[in-house]
Amino acid sequence: MSWSDLNKDVKKYLLFYGIAGFSFSSIIAAPTLGKLLEIPMEQLGWLFSVSYVFQALLSYIFGRRFEKIPVNYGLFSARVCFALGSLSFALTKGLWNFAIAQVLLGFTDIFYPCQVMYERALFPPKIREEIYSLEFFITEFVKSITYFVFVFILAPFMTGQGFLRAIFFAVFAVNIFYAISYLKILPRIDSGTKIPKDHVVATTHLGTFLSIMFHQYLCYSAFSFASFLVISYYLIDYFKLDGSSPFLFEMIFSFSVASSIFWKRSVKSHPSLNLTVGTGLIVCSFFLWVIPNMYLFFISHVIMGIGFIFWFPAKETIKIQIAPRELGRWEGFFQGMNIFSRIFIPVLSAYVATRIGYHWVFVVSGLLGLTALIVSIPAQLWMRKNYPAVKA
Repeated sequence: MSWSDLNKDVKKYLLFYGIAGFSFSSIIAAPTLGKLLEIPMEQLGWLFSVSYVFQALLSYIFGRRFEKIPVNYGLFSARVCFALGSLSFALTKGLWNFAIAQVLLGFTDIFYPCQVMYERALFPPKIREEIYSLEFFITEFVKSITYFVFVFILAPFMTGQGFLRAIFFAVFAVNIFYAISYLKILPRIDSGTKIPKDHVVATTHLGTFLSIMFHQYLCYSAFSFASFLVISYYLIDYFKLDGSSPFLFEMIFSFSVASSIFWKRSVKSHPSLNLTVGTGLIVCSFFLWVIPNMYLFFISHVIMGIGFIFWFPAKETIKIQIAPRELGRWEGFFQGMNIFSRIFIPVLSAYVATRIGYHWVFVVSGLLGLTALIVSIPAQLWMRKNYPAVKA
């Protein structure tokens, strides 16, 4: 598949989606700001946990609602909240301001089912995995260039909180534009269930579909446990690096993913195999982090980047391929579970890191990843048996 093979609506969506890659800067900068504001990690963990309490319920409620009304409104709302959250972080001086900003930033999780339904309606089934690979390449390419500018150009002239606040202001501005684009520029999807008939091809049992959803849930839990809350404090406290180091860390990951444009198209393996390989490489990265070596910690993110470019497109392809028409409520339900888990994960991971050791955080994430791989077996078996016929 080449860029010219895509219709103009898909091209437009993918190009605008690069803004989401740039916006990830706020996710990285938030816990780093907490460290520079001298907020203890455990206290910040409690703050993150409390902000997820009501988001878990809202995720399921909104997921169902946008099965009946245009999902563009949900995506518009998500980007507006993300913009306001970034602006709030830029103006934050204390703990309570930080808490409000974190709640606003987290609304993208609540509206995540809208993105899944939007992409299912927009992406043709036969080339979904290729499109997801391209989508991931675009976001990581934008991130790699952005973080290079942050670390090597902006950071030498702006240090500490000023460096982070400049990033938050930039994210606020581009997300206001991104939000408006969902109403004025990007394709309109009338509802999450009103999609072309051939875009819903599932002929499997609900249990098989739920196996890939539990796989996604466990993987996201692994990432949440070893989140930037822990990584930021680890880089600054353990390795004595500065506030730009989390961006350098993520830049290596993004470069690794972006480089896949040169080799990923030659990979013709089945999505189920790609899921296994990708998950395995991600798990390997978590276990490499257990070794307290700064250079290995950074280099291992190359392995994680390669794992992601296998895992994410394969996971999304399998999920959407076997999803029932009511994908919004199921995505909302599991996103609600994911957010509900985060009520406990930030506090627990911060406690483990400060009281037992950072390396145990990475061990737990690795074990969660292994469990996710085992849970996905029913979905993988169905795809191996049925997906070639669907593609043909």
